[in-house]
Amino acid sequence: MVILKVFNNNSVAAISNSGSDIILVGSGIGFHKKVGDQVDESKIERTYVFQDDQKTRFEKSLEKIPTVYFEIAEYIVSNASKKLHTEFSGEIFLAISDHISFAIKRKLEGIYLPNVLLNETKTLYKEEYAIGKWALYYIYKRTKVKLDEDEAGYIALHLVNFSLNADSHYTVKVLSLTKEVLEIIQKTMKITLDQDSFAYSRISTHLKYLGERVFKNNPIELKDTTSDIRTFFEDDVRMTLCMNRIVNHVRDKYGYILSPNEQTYLYLHIKRNLE
Repeated sequence: MVILKVFNNNSVAAISNSGSDIILVGSGIGFHKKVGDQVDESKIERTYVFQDDQKTRFEKSLEKIPTVYFEIAEYIVSNASKKLHTEFSGEIFLAISDHISFAIKRKLEGIYLPNVLLNETKTLYKEEYAIGKWALYYIYKRTKVKLDEDEAGYIALHLVNFSLNADSHYTVKVLSLTKEVLEIIQKTMKITLDQDSFAYSRISTHLKYLGERVFKNNPIELKDTTSDIRTFFEDDVRMTLCMNRIVNHVRDKYGYILSPNEQTYLYLHIKRNLE
């Protein structure tokens, strides 16, 4: 294994014996090393492998992105791996280091980029978001640049998307669907949902699992056992309008038909948020 770049004493970018681009982490693995040196394989603790189609981007990133951002990304990923008990694909280093680089550039130029999925991320991915918040503190500690809370949400989504232990292919789509349905509820019912309430957390989680079924095209195949409950909102014009708007939106935009059971359980969650 040949070293391509030394990030710090404990992490390096290298070419594996099979020719793959990798990042290696281990105590002292980069100590007194330089580009072109052989890796001391006895010091390897973790290996992050990049896919072949990422090779060009990886090598360009090594040249373009300041080393300090790779160092920060490596520390964030290592901490997240321990906290979440999960492993990540190698691409997460490019994603987070590149994001940090542009986030700091935007901040210094006075450009604000709002994270439209921040509230949903905070609710549905609490652990990842907590790490994102900690990451902002660490970034400030290393760079003296204080990033906005929105960036914690972006970092959290990177942790979700590049986790090897979870099916995260549909993460952003699920968050978008969740946000859209919550907006329909608030506009139709003329309410502002309390994002700190247990009821809000429950309905968000319910919509997350609904979204996963939608994008996996995996509807619940159950006998309708909830028809009696639905009679409670049939006489409520506004609730009926709300449910119809949600059903039509999910059908028209995502091609998914909400089953009677799904409609009823969603109604119950909406009802709890009105109490």
